[in-house]
Amino acid sequence: MATTKERILVTLTPDMARELTVRAKREKSPRATIAARLLQDAIEDISDEEDRYLSAVGDRVLATTKRWYSHEEVWGKVNKAGKR
Repeated sequence: MATTKERILVTLTPDMARELTVRAKREKSPRATIAARLLQDAIEDISDEEDRYLSAVGDRVLATTKRWYSHEEVWGKVNKAGKR
């Protein structure tokens, strides 16, 4: 039966393979399912880290900005520059 999920080939170190096998036996799930879940968790962690970084940058901009431009000021300048 064909699968709709994309498959990838990953080379594991012997330690990684053992850890994956232990987790799979403990959770009574296929190794691929455990690996996919671990990969998803890692991707979410990276995304959370990126969110924290961008939030810190935004906070710094808010704290150090002296003048704020309105929507009309910014887009008025952009539109004028585009008509040249």
